[in-house]
Amino acid sequence: MGIVQRQASQNTAINYAGVAIGFLNIVILFPIFLSEEEFGLTRLVLSMATTMAQVSSFGAHRIAVKFFPVFRKEPHKNNGLMITLLILSTAGFIIISLLYFLFRSTILEYYKDDSALFSDYYFWIPITSLGFLAFVVFESFLQALRKTVFTNLLRNVIIRIYWLVTLLFYYYGFYSFFGFMIIFMLGYFFIAALCIWQLVLIKEFVFDYNKDYSRKRILKPILNYGFYTLLSGTTLILVTNIDLLMIGALMPEAKLKSIAVYAIATYVVSIIYIPTTALTRISAPIVAHDWRQRNLKNIEDIYKKSSVILIFLGGLIFGLITLNIDDLLSFMKPEYAQARNIIIILGLARLFDMASGINLVLLTVTKYYRIEAFMAVFLLVLIITTNYIFIPIFGILGAALGTTAMFLVFNVFVSIFIWLKLKMQPYSRSTLAIVILGGMAGAIVYFLPIPINNTIFLITTKSALFVALYFIPIYVLKLSPDINKMANDILSKLLNR
Repeated sequence: MGIVQRQASQNTAINYAGVAIGFLNIVILFPIFLSEEEFGLTRLVLSMATTMAQVSSFGAHRIAVKFFPVFRKEPHKNNGLMITLLILSTAGFIIISLLYFLFRSTILEYYKDDSALFSDYYFWIPITSLGFLAFVVFESFLQALRKTVFTNLLRNVIIRIYWLVTLLFYYYGFYSFFGFMIIFMLGYFFIAALCIWQLVLIKEFVFDYNKDYSRKRILKPILNYGFYTLLSGTTLILVTNIDLLMIGALMPEAKLKSIAVYAIATYVVSIIYIPTTALTRISAPIVAHDWRQRNLKNIEDIYKKSSVILIFLGGLIFGLITLNIDDLLSFMKPEYAQARNIIIILGLARLFDMASGINLVLLTVTKYYRIEAFMAVFLLVLIITTNYIFIPIFGILGAALGTTAMFLVFNVFVSIFIWLKLKMQPYSRSTLAIVILGGMAGAIVYFLPIPINNTIFLITTKSALFVALYFIPIYVLKLSPDINKMANDILSKLLNR
């Protein structure tokens, strides 16, 4: 786990720096400086733009990781892979944009209660999507080169700083709300340009061409893989965005306000999932390489260790959030208090997902990517159906229930399939022990009377108690050598300062 653990640790640190900036943006400043409708609008346009971009990419982000070892035969040459990715994504963008404009009246009808606000930016959304699409293509190429730390910095820190500066300029009257929205939506072009700059620096911004790699025997598997990963990739991005989009479409009233509340909840829950994102980004190219070398033992080792590390980190973050959820929400406007139960429900779904380790990576970079695509289509239908049923009945809580059902079903299906085909499963006694210890630590702190009236001190005290009760037994029992090593490394760095 050497390079995986090192880069995953770096990516996790960057992700949490991004969390701090994102928390300042989404939880504090955006709800203060913008009305609920305006804040909901920023979430809606980003959800629509990123969804369009991911569909348009034709699986470029996964094609780059899987096929880079095939195209890479000598330094600073990609034998046409860069050109292939750009052609596929451009064609996809044209098709999706045409459909978007063709169904303009239908889409606006769903948001008719807020159409005066939403329709002003309707034609800007494809432009925003194009910026994100460019970023996805160049980011995926850098990820294939294992430059994951840099791209993660762009995705989680730089873009959020850009949005923060844009908001502050609006607050101090440099431009109108319309000007703020336009500059806000063009942020992805900025980080896409930084990706190009990095590729130029490392001499990888190369559009070389080799006719041997444009032959049918090479292009056919790429297009085949792209088609199937388009199905699964579309589902994964819709998992992140479909609940927001369907809330806006199905809520009987206050659509943008409901989106704003749900956006707060999903952002808080996204903090739990950060270690998974960091580990997945660096694991994917390594597992792809091991698969080509038929090194199944190393893949299984990474698979099992990922489950233990992720459930430990996920349990730690989930415990800190749920134990302090009421106190944290007390700092916000009363309208956002209804995010409480949504955070808990979605958080539990994410925990189960993390306990399953990097199961999705094992499907997407191996020969079983077609199965993942079929599962994804089924689950897309499932989440749309559950949201369609639950949202009109339970409101935004129904969206959380639908998304949670999707996570549970998906991970059960994937884990069973990997066990049947590869004879691998991620769970171990350590995984179960960590779950039990986390539950016990959380229960003790939750029911323990703590006579502190100051909210900040109360949050600090409960958090410190939970971390101690959760981590110390895991460390003493040596449930995971990787967890102990990470703790020892952190302690060593602190003592040597």
